[in-house]
Amino acid sequence: MLQRILGIPVIVGLFFASCEEAYDDFPRTEVRFTCSLQQSPYSFITTPGQFLTVTKKGSAYVVDYPGQPSYTDGKQGVFLGFGGLIIGYPTISMDVSSPYAAYDRACPVEAEDLVISRLTINTVREGKCPKCGTVYDLDTGFPKQGEGKKRLKTYKVYSIKTNTGTNLTVRN
Repeated sequence: MLQRILGIPVIVGLFFASCEEAYDDFPRTEVRFTCSLQQSPYSFITTPGQFLTVTKKGSAYVVDYPGQPSYTDGKQGVFLGFGGLIIGYPTISMDVSSPYAAYDRACPVEAEDLVISRLTINTVREGKCPKCGTVYDLDTGFPKQGEGKKRLKTYKVYSIKTNTGTNLTVRN
């Protein structure tokens, strides 16, 4: 019995170690993004199962989420990874330090060739690559169908409580 209990952390550790190795061929780019969950449109992701995208457009960035108009912000010093970000509140948390998740918006299949194919997200917690057709589960980042075999590139999300609410910071 003790061997079984001790074996579980080893298996879990190997699972997460193999996920990190999957990013070796993903382009390395800086990620530095902060938002307040009290502000629209970011308050949208305080509900479990909701995700939004943040994409660079010129010197500004654009925030989109299903069924709503785009929001543009001109904040400087924002770095959004290779293809932009998908940020949300999964119904299944893969990180014990924060209930939120952040992924690179670029499809891992296309990113291997340094091609940015940005995933589109829908209301059922899925991201789909318009080029290869792979569908990713946004709760876990893993592919559900299509040719993709690798998990979406994940970034660290820090939930920081302030006297005015909660800020999210996404970093690599």
